[in-house]
Amino acid sequence: MLGIYGDSYAEPVENKTSWIDYLNKKYRSFGKGGSSIDYSYYKFCETHTQFDKIIFVVSSFDRGSIFTLDNNKPVHLAFYQNIDIEDLKLSNTDKMDRKELKIYEKYSKNIWQTVDAEIKKVKIFDSNIMYHNAYIDSIKYQRPDAHIVYAFPFPNRSDVGMINISRLDWNYLNLSEDDDFRLCHMSDAQNQEFAYYMTEHINGKLDIHSTMVSPENYYTVSKTLRQANWTENLK
Repeated sequence: MLGIYGDSYAEPVENKTSWIDYLNKKYRSFGKGGSSIDYSYYKFCETHTQFDKIIFVVSSFDRGSIFTLDNNKPVHLAFYQNIDIEDLKLSNTDKMDRKELKIYEKYSKNIWQTVDAEIKKVKIFDSNIMYHNAYIDSIKYQRPDAHIVYAFPFPNRSDVGMINISRLDWNYLNLSEDDDFRLCHMSDAQNQEFAYYMTEHINGKLDIHSTMVSPENYYTVSKTLRQANWTENLK
């Protein structure tokens, strides 16, 4: 069974077909839109032994999380990035399981003032970069077989990310990144193509990141909003 971790680039949606579904493998995804590497690493540490194969999609290093100890065990309270606090609250509470919701409600009174302070910090300093590097090294140590995929460029690790694929349609159709609520931020054609290259990557035939350097050579550039599946954003 395949375990998937990451942000919205690794978040399937019920009754829709993402690149994860196009892999045609039984899977469980812990991908969550807007989430941090911290959140994905936390879920990885909790669950990775349940899976034969791992795909870990690394989110932006300027996102972070708030943790605390509860009954002497680390628990995740909230992830953050430099967006409106109300939007953060919605993305954090979306699809929480009962355990996560119980912890969140227990500490919610003090979470958001702390999150606000963290956002102010990351606006000035790249303060998360060191421990995020450590997370990636830890994943590789615990699961040498894990497939690490970068959603965004990451200093000294990858100059490209899955965002390069999304930009094909943003640039050609003059669309805004902030309005992209498509499945994994790609068209259906791009989701299918990414799944094909991801399979090749898993089989050792290519590095998936090589398809992101000049993505126009590997992925379909949508010529219309419908081809881009952008019309789904307008519903």
